[in-house]
Amino acid sequence: MNEQTRYVMAIYQLSAVIRDTLEYLLPPSEKGFNVETYKQRKQMIAHLVEPNSPFALFCQNNKAPIKDSEQTVGERISTQVHQFVDEVYGDNSTLVKIDHDAIYVETSLSLQLMDFIVGLHETLADVCVGFRNSFEKEKTLDPDFDMLLKVDDPFYRSVAFRAVACQFVTKFTEFNQAVNSYVSSEREKNGVDPTKQPGFDPKVDPSCAFISNEMGRVVGFYNFLKQHNKSSDVIFLDDVDRMQDTFHFFDGTRKLQEGQKMSDVLQAFQLIFSPVIPGYRDAWVRAFSKIFSEVAAYEKDLIEKRNAAAKEAKTEVKAEEAKKPEEVKKTEEKKD
Repeated sequence: MNEQTRYVMAIYQLSAVIRDTLEYLLPPSEKGFNVETYKQRKQMIAHLVEPNSPFALFCQNNKAPIKDSEQTVGERISTQVHQFVDEVYGDNSTLVKIDHDAIYVETSLSLQLMDFIVGLHETLADVCVGFRNSFEKEKTLDPDFDMLLKVDDPFYRSVAFRAVACQFVTKFTEFNQAVNSYVSSEREKNGVDPTKQPGFDPKVDPSCAFISNEMGRVVGFYNFLKQHNKSSDVIFLDDVDRMQDTFHFFDGTRKLQEGQKMSDVLQAFQLIFSPVIPGYRDAWVRAFSKIFSEVAAYEKDLIEKRNAAAKEAKTEVKAEEAKKPEEVKKTEEKKD
């Protein structure tokens, strides 16, 4: 453990809290989301982004310009992270909040929450990988930190893919309901079944068009996660391909087999990554626990050294103060 690793671990922990926020895009347990867990995340993330934190210092020092913007890269990252904190863990948060001693998730803004998480986690993961590569060149790379980053990506991405699947199923269900409502309305108003008309397109209805666009956004999140994947695990990659193949059921380019129900396809789609998440989580917990204990021991040693230095300095001051009366006495004797 060294000071460089301790510094970047604080940025990594911020990315981990953002990753864990994916929980609010997944189906809650029967008891709902845990209030204490939310409060712990709120407290932790507030500490990780406070002034003079490693994250804050990193953003201050990253002065690379952004094309067609007055902001630097560091300022852009800082702005986006603080907006996420305000909207999800702030006292006046809108996306996730505590309401009547329970966690309330504003589902109408779920894609905004996913946009925050997917974008910010990728940014901070890239920052950590950048530090990792720099440490390797300098021959100061902590092998435990290296291992942590290796197991982090499949764990994060497997949960993120599951969240994408859950959100897509929700939007797909909403779309079908909107289409049915539109068709029923047209039949009632005009006495015509629009599904029988040539070139039938339910997206002429504003509600259907809006939900269709949201479905497109969810597919975009899937593509983004796939594009930035760093895992070469065969099972993981197979699951990514299974997701892509299943999408074709929903766009009409793949037909259901005889006896197959769309409801069964939707259920299986949501659960594609469920079997692998526990294993990836266990690998991550082992790696994180190991390096976190090293960071804790390193910081404890730093505190002890600082306290010892402060104690020594205090002792020296007292010794100096004790000398002063004797020096004054000698000076007065000389005068006499």
